Amino acid sequence: MGQVKPTLIIEDCSALGQISTVAAVTILQSLGETTALLPTSLLSTQTEGFGRPVQLATADWLLKTSHHWQDQRVEFKSALVGYLGSPHIIATVHQLLDQLRPPRLIVDPVMADQGQLYPGLTSHYPRLLRSLCRRATVITPNWTELCILAGQPVMAPSREHLTELMDRLSKMKITAPVVVTGVRNGPVIGYWLVEHQHVVYLPEKYFPGHYYGTGDTFAALLTGFLNRQFGLEQAITAAGAALTTAVAETSQLPEEERYYGLRLQALLADLARKG
Repeated sequence: MGQVKPTLIIEDCSALGQISTVAAVTILQSLGETTALLPTSLLSTQTEGFGRPVQLATADWLLKTSHHWQDQRVEFKSALVGYLGSPHIIATVHQLLDQLRPPRLIVDPVMADQGQLYPGLTSHYPRLLRSLCRRATVITPNWTELCILAGQPVMAPSREHLTELMDRLSKMKITAPVVVTGVRNGPVIGYWLVEHQHVVYLPEKYFPGHYYGTGDTFAALLTGFLNRQFGLEQAITAAGAALTTAVAETSQLPEEERYYGLRLQALLADLARKG
């Protein structure tokens, strides 16, 4: 329908704060994107800091929505897949991607942090996520997720271990470029980009503390810059700088306010200035 090609956002939607889908929509629309939302579940809050959230499943609606879009001949520019949370939803997302066929697919394999899987995810979940990663144009795991995707115990980040993990992913037929997020290196934090056996580390300023939604925000920024035809390294650098702006603003808040996600005002103002 027409010449507009939206960007698909396929991940959970938290009704409180600026986490996951809310952050992705805000950022991508600020970058001039038209967005198409496929919330894999509706949550009353994010899963940390507010007790157990109320959840509404959306699988039937997702497939009916996809069929409607197909009937209207909607075409898509790209897709971002984030937190899914269940084997059934992973299977549904495969169906959606088969039907809607976005030419670029960014997969953020959200499942773990700080050495362990998120609560409620079984040991079979990483195997199912690998099937989505095989379809990806770019994958954006944190270090814990990279280790688990590769079927290895979580080890300390190092170039040697990174090479081992990438070799294992290749044997699993996961061949897309990988952007490893949140990798500390002394006084800085940054990203490892592994593309065609070439490895580069792209540093950013480190702010102590835990910041909820950084992975969601980075993946959305990366998607937006790739849609602007940035090269992958250039897109990571731009997304990392923008994310650092949001973390710097959020670092001024007390811990209990950070549960609502990153403050995005300064980030959005910066994006607006740069056009």
